[in-house]
Amino acid sequence: MHKLRLRSDGILGYTLIIPIIFLVFVIIGMPFFNALYLSFTDKVVGADPQFIGLNNYIEILSNSDYWKVLWNTFIYMIAGVGLKLLIGTILALVVNEKFFGRSVVRMLLLIPWALSGMVAAITWKWMYDDTYGIINSMLMSTGLIDLPIPWLSGTNIALVSVIIVNIWRGVPFFIFSILGGLQTIDHQMYEAARIDGASWLRQFWAITLPSIMPVIKVATLLSAIWTFNDFENIFLITGGGPLHASAVISTYTYEVAFMQRELGKALSVAGSVIPLLVIMIIFSTKKLHNDD
Repeated sequence: MHKLRLRSDGILGYTLIIPIIFLVFVIIGMPFFNALYLSFTDKVVGADPQFIGLNNYIEILSNSDYWKVLWNTFIYMIAGVGLKLLIGTILALVVNEKFFGRSVVRMLLLIPWALSGMVAAITWKWMYDDTYGIINSMLMSTGLIDLPIPWLSGTNIALVSVIIVNIWRGVPFFIFSILGGLQTIDHQMYEAARIDGASWLRQFWAITLPSIMPVIKVATLLSAIWTFNDFENIFLITGGGPLHASAVISTYTYEVAFMQRELGKALSVAGSVIPLLVIMIIFSTKKLHNDD
């Protein structure tokens, strides 16, 4: 009787989630499979698609611009996520301490995350301007530079410029994620460590870091996915230029689709990184599961 009741409850549970599964498939699944199919066609704006097999993938893989953009994407993700994690962890440790005005500081640190992406991008674009930008103006007034730095037009620095903005916007996510983990640590552990004569650094490595590591891993995984697929920040600030110096997969896909009007090829660009994202997610989730 008990087994029958458990079986009926299981059937009821699966029945109740069927509408959700169907809705997710309609909203996400169907467009995804349609886009995947179109990546194997010669689809262009205003014409019916014709199946051409792997031609699009062969063409993009033999294009040096694609490899440059893919390299930029990994630099953008690794540098951005790594520095956001480092800075976010340090600031989380700071605002976790008690000091006057702590609530105000926490509120100010949240502003970059809460600010509209378009407003933030346009503001930074103005700040980076070679002629009127406040960054070059301040650096020149202090004597640190003699000539304006081409933040947005220099092929060697454009990618760095958008990485800085990505870090500025993403640090608050790490701060408050890690801060939540810090506040769950039992303070008696620190008191016992101090009694044993453990230094602040020793307490951090032995107590703090292991305690917040699950939070760090989840936050890093989410940030890596978001950063890898970032579009708005780069498109509004540099447009991926100059000469694809700051272009990533998302902006390059947009360029091929809406400027070159080759939708099939653009979807093959997007589809080419799906295995990389899947591998990254599977590896990360397995790592989290094994650690738990």
